[in-house]
Amino acid sequence: MGYMIGVDGGGTGTVAVLTEEDGTIIHSVTGPASNYHAVGTESAQAALHQVVKGLLKGAGKSLSDCKVAVFGIAGLNNAADTVMYQDMMHPLGLGGEVIMENDIVIAWAAATACQPGAVVIAGTGASAFGVNAKGERHKTLGWDYILADQGSGYSVGLAGLKAAIKVWDGRIEKSLILQAMLDHYQLKSAEEMLVLAYSPQFGKPEIASFGREIAACAAAGDEIAQAILREAGEELAQSVVAVIKRLGMQNDSFVCGMVGGTFRAGPHLLNPFTDGVHAVAPKATIEPVRFPPVIGAILMAHYTHGSLTPAVLEELQRNDDRIARWKSS
Repeated sequence: MGYMIGVDGGGTGTVAVLTEEDGTIIHSVTGPASNYHAVGTESAQAALHQVVKGLLKGAGKSLSDCKVAVFGIAGLNNAADTVMYQDMMHPLGLGGEVIMENDIVIAWAAATACQPGAVVIAGTGASAFGVNAKGERHKTLGWDYILADQGSGYSVGLAGLKAAIKVWDGRIEKSLILQAMLDHYQLKSAEEMLVLAYSPQFGKPEIASFGREIAACAAAGDEIAQAILREAGEELAQSVVAVIKRLGMQNDSFVCGMVGGTFRAGPHLLNPFTDGVHAVAPKATIEPVRFPPVIGAILMAHYTHGSLTPAVLEELQRNDDRIARWKSS
């Protein structure tokens, strides 16, 4: 029997799953990072080959029996990147169709089961993507932190840090955010933050981590923190509304999936997000993604092969406990 492969490759790690044509999960493996922009071409290729070989060995399958393999890779942003990853995989000799996509595409598949709809990722970074009934696509954000990461954990954390400094200066009279910053980064004063902020080890993840403290301050009633989250929710809504409008989906019924830890910030972010989306697309169902991204890749593989049936979806849903560990944080 033939099989499908789904791969979710990122800048910190890679997860891969192999299923039979009926959706039965046979084997899964994890491996190193496979975003070549982050780790280099040789390391990315080695990581992808490692996880595919690990799948085949664990499942007892041969290269030639693969029907479709879908790779969702963080950092695959243009045609040149696609060619780069195709060239990486070619020497492996994997049978069947090999599809390379940006990771937001497999997140969309995980949210919608490959049906017309949209997805918004809001983790350290942010991005929105959708596909309409004609198969037309549109993507917004995803330009990284210098050009556009509005609504991301990074943007929330950075806004919080700037607010904390304003409190220290006296430009804001009162906020819980200053003490939250000192506690979070184990500082005695804001002057120490100046040293930390411009040190080599202080980057996007460290800034984004402060977003959790902003959520805590907002829950405790801090109006500055609440305003930061409200703006983030509005920005995320704006990003997916642009997708919806470009694809002409304003009057359609569709799923709009949410992915990423920033969506766990609470109602001060979620309410303006959902309100903003429903103001333009009132029939949209806004919900957390149904499956982890790697299963989105599997769903795309089955869809491409013509084997994405209700029975396959039911089989994958029966594995909820098993696949929970693959969900995005």
